[in-house]
Amino acid sequence: MGKHSGRNKKQTGQAGDSNVKQSKVGDNSLKGYDEDMAVFIAISQELKEEGNKLFQKRDHEGAMLKYKKALKMLPRNHIDVCHLRSNLAACCMQMGLSEYPRAMCNLALEVTPKYGRALLKRARCYEAFNRLELTFRDVNTILSMEPKNIMALEISERVRGALEKKGLRVNDTVIELPPEYVEPPNAS
Repeated sequence: MGKHSGRNKKQTGQAGDSNVKQSKVGDNSLKGYDEDMAVFIAISQELKEEGNKLFQKRDHEGAMLKYKKALKMLPRNHIDVCHLRSNLAACCMQMGLSEYPRAMCNLALEVTPKYGRALLKRARCYEAFNRLELTFRDVNTILSMEPKNIMALEISERVRGALEKKGLRVNDTVIELPPEYVEPPNAS
């Protein structure tokens, strides 16, 4: 039971040792990336919450700025991108901006195609521009996922009434053209 002579230890120049060092270096860089991303996501979450508070106080411009900053912190496919774009659309709608809310909803739906809030906001945008067929499509998509969504049901009823006033029949999810319908000339 004496001192170890050190013969059992690997020498630093051996091949097995360098592979271990390389994998540790790779793990550290991935871990560093994950830690950095976690920090960005946390900052984005804080900005989103600040934006929500500003929105509640009816400071829509301030809320928009917070939401835009929060968006810049996230990877493009992160779930919060959908929520932030939808929130931006709500701000724009409150501010009376026209096309921007619909574009924001479209971008939100690129990330999460069945996000009900974005569909509902886009339907409201379409309704505001009297694009009733598109409104009807979005509302029916929402109602297929959430049959008791009160806002979607209300919009659906309004759109049905408006389409029927135009002489179109609406059956559940289909808009039927009357036999005498003639396509209006293109205004372009």
